[in-house]
Amino acid sequence: MSDGTQAATTPSPALPAASTGAAAGTPYTYATPAAALEAVHGDFVYWSEKLTDTSLQLSFAVIAANWAVFGSVNRVLGNGWAKYSLFLVLLSLGISLAGSKFMSEMHRECYEYAESDLDRWKSEFDDSIGKRIAWPFTKTIERLGRVLRECKTWLPIGGGVLFLLALIFS
Repeated sequence: MSDGTQAATTPSPALPAASTGAAAGTPYTYATPAAALEAVHGDFVYWSEKLTDTSLQLSFAVIAANWAVFGSVNRVLGNGWAKYSLFLVLLSLGISLAGSKFMSEMHRECYEYAESDLDRWKSEFDDSIGKRIAWPFTKTIERLGRVLRECKTWLPIGGGVLFLLALIFS
């Protein structure tokens, strides 16, 4: 949930068969705009979860590869490429952990806000229909989610590239 998504409960596509156009007897892929939006949301959750998983796996792989190739802390620290490779993946892991904490607290605040005045929550829901706004989340949650997804993508990849350079130039 560190990137602002909920855990996926089914693999992509997350759309139940009954909401497809074929099941509803229409020539369209999705019977309603809501069913199409549900499919987009389900795939977003699925791929965001995959990003988190593969980012963590690549980070661990880069750490293990550096250790396997260089064998000791002194040898890793003696190779600038290897040292910065580890720095990037450790930075990614730290950002992911801190981001998860911030996201969980911001989501808790949203929940408490909604629960404290259900009439206001309903009114805000009605006002949000058809608009491209962050509701029911906040702009901060959306922005932080985007930043965390970028960090989860590019920092481990950068660490992997630096490890390969360490191999080539050592």
